Amino acid sequence: MVAQITIEEAIAVMGRKTGQGSASLYKALKKCKIDYMSWRAVHSLDTLPPLCILLVRFYDYNHSVLFYDGVYYDPEFGVMNTYTPDGEITHYMELFIDDIYACREIKLNIPDDFMQAFAQDQEAYDIFNQLPYPAKAKCINGISHFKNPLIRKNTIVKLLASLKQTDT
Repeated sequence: MVAQITIEEAIAVMGRKTGQGSASLYKALKKCKIDYMSWRAVHSLDTLPPLCILLVRFYDYNHSVLFYDGVYYDPEFGVMNTYTPDGEITHYMELFIDDIYACREIKLNIPDDFMQAFAQDQEAYDIFNQLPYPAKAKCINGISHFKNPLIRKNTIVKLLASLKQTDT
């Protein structure tokens, strides 16, 4: 569905009909030229990006579900507006497809440390606001794995500098 290819083509790309691990999923996304960000923990279903693959943990197995515009596309349980199976949605992998994000205004939650940095660098903030959603999301979420505040701050400063360099 996301790759806009037939089921037969998807099976050929994935290598089989049954479930796959993350490595196979990454390879398939790359083969279909779909840009993505690696798995991140789900803190609230309300903050999921508009298009992502969800990792659902059941008692004895894990399972992937496509989430698009508030609808869950589950290969095992069908299409749902609310996820009702007994699994726990633990992680998501955001997908970036230009056609889906074109001409759409998508609210992005900007962390406080980024807002503080933007408050001190209006030029970088203005450039950031002109970026399309996928570029903004990659900028903000691309450093989500940095937990040390000093490392995060230094990385944000470098990101803002690189925004200004690419704009010239």
